[in-house]
Amino acid sequence: MLRPSRQSVDRRIGLRLRQRRTDLDISAKLLGEAIGVTQQQITKYERGTNRISASRLDEIANQLQVPLSYFFDQP
Repeated sequence: MLRPSRQSVDRRIGLRLRQRRTDLDISAKLLGEAIGVTQQQITKYERGTNRISASRLDEIANQLQVPLSYFFDQP
């Protein structure tokens, strides 16, 4: 059984993050301020350029009012 590459997982999580953030009409700047990072960092997370740590992903999930599993479920 083939596993997805780490890069593809990071991109998928980033896409789910962006989808939820835009569905809630929250700016990257506002989300960044809420979790203590810059708007640029949120953008890097959404592009999959930077990997999101488990604790940071938990903070993001709380701010976006979704369970952690949301980021791993197929859309």
